[in-house]
Amino acid sequence: MPRMSDWQREVHEAVRKENWSLRGPNQVVKVVPGGAKNPSRVGGYITLGRFLLGKTPQQIEKDLGLPDGKLKDGARIYRFARLPQASEYEYELTAAFPAGLAYNPAFHDPTYRPGHRAILQWKIKDGHDIPVDFRNALDLKPGQPFPYDWLTKAG
Repeated sequence: MPRMSDWQREVHEAVRKENWSLRGPNQVVKVVPGGAKNPSRVGGYITLGRFLLGKTPQQIEKDLGLPDGKLKDGARIYRFARLPQASEYEYELTAAFPAGLAYNPAFHDPTYRPGHRAILQWKIKDGHDIPVDFRNALDLKPGQPFPYDWLTKAG
């Protein structure tokens, strides 16, 4: 498929519909290190809860391509209070593509390695932060698997 021009990319993104929800397996989530402060809004990279199911913080760290030891003390998972709007995020392919680009050790930050190729990721655009439900964040201790029931329970 030929490369899209700028106007074609804008049209494509305008009609793109993410399969996101506020509850259930397609719930949009933000992963941060355990013990992090409770912000009311977050930015950065996001994914879907279904990609974390049954995984421990160490497995999540590896699969998201996070720096070694980032989740050594566990992980805190936030659910969003609302879905990000199309103008607030960018699709960044899968976690196998750090910063949405094919991995090349000569040009990439060696701290962030390719993650799992099946985990979709998006980036909240700079200057945008999305409100999260910090009162109902999930705290995973080291070795504790991500539970399905957290995705389905009401906040």
